[in-house]
Amino acid sequence: MVVQESDDNLLLSCKAHGKETYFNIKKMEKKPSMRNYVYVWFKRKKQVEKMWVRILKGTQKEGVGKLDNIPAYLDHLELGQTIKFKTDKEGITWQSI
Repeated sequence: MVVQESDDNLLLSCKAHGKETYFNIKKMEKKPSMRNYVYVWFKRKKQVEKMWVRILKGTQKEGVGKLDNIPAYLDHLELGQTIKFKTDKEGITWQSI
């Protein structure tokens, strides 16, 4: 059985508006109910996907957490996987390796 994210929990954007969409969603991190989550940008070759990570250690700027979405495109990732992340000077939080 293949488990997929619900269609109503997916948002697609074109490359030209990817950052704009990312930062609009990332604003949700400021809500008190989201203080233990960070919105992370994942990239593998030409594929990108942005997903929520539940923070286990660190802050929304840098740390370790568990992937809280089911990847739709990046098949090397899976729900619950431990992820390291770090925020760059532009404010984008990336998966760090």
